[in-house]
Amino acid sequence: MKLYCLPYAGASAAIYFKWKKHLAPDLECVPLELAGRGTRAAERFYEGMEEACEDVFRLLEARMDGTPYALFGHSMGGMILYETARLIRDRNAPAPVKLVVSGRPAPETPDPESPIHRLADGEFAERILEMGATSEEIFASRPLREVFMPILRADFRLVETYKYEAKPPLPWEIAAIAGEEEKWTAAEVEGWRRHTSADCRVARLPGGHFYWQDRPESLRALFSLLRRELLGIADDQIDLIVEGGAR
Repeated sequence: MKLYCLPYAGASAAIYFKWKKHLAPDLECVPLELAGRGTRAAERFYEGMEEACEDVFRLLEARMDGTPYALFGHSMGGMILYETARLIRDRNAPAPVKLVVSGRPAPETPDPESPIHRLADGEFAERILEMGATSEEIFASRPLREVFMPILRADFRLVETYKYEAKPPLPWEIAAIAGEEEKWTAAEVEGWRRHTSADCRVARLPGGHFYWQDRPESLRALFSLLRRELLGIADDQIDLIVEGGAR
């Protein structure tokens, strides 16, 4: 089975490269690159969520070869893949086995934070650092700042201008995962259950918003959870950190 992965705001597909060897041979990790970064740095940023989803849909469609697949997105990546999954449903494209959304509440949840994508550079950088989304070295180095500041602004604009539109729930299973110290409440993460007519599992892992990057044990637990959710490979250890079972 293939696992297509989308990154969080400010990141590129490279954040998933190490996943390939850890998930193989059970799962083939396929990172997808978004426009404006990494191998697609020369391309312009998306104007909005609709354009982003159309692009990701094309990336997936070009790779669909009959192999079963699932979708994984963290934070912004989860938002994009949820809307892309609705495109897949509406256009009768080959269906994913499951949508795995990490670090995101249900899509209708309002963000308690004020928009930041239009702030002056200094204040914008300060807010980004407070979120733990990147390191101080990124903004301390002018070359790095000139590369990453536009990416972060474009991504936060995408997230902050997103407007949820109610539609029928997806017919495929969803797994929603978040850090135990995440700002999103249990009810907000559990809200993903309303967005599928199939089963939904909700899990909280040790750590904050970037739980799988900050905690090695959470990354191992995430890999185990993915194997169980997508392949049915049992791991008794992850039963301790899964809060919600199937609906």
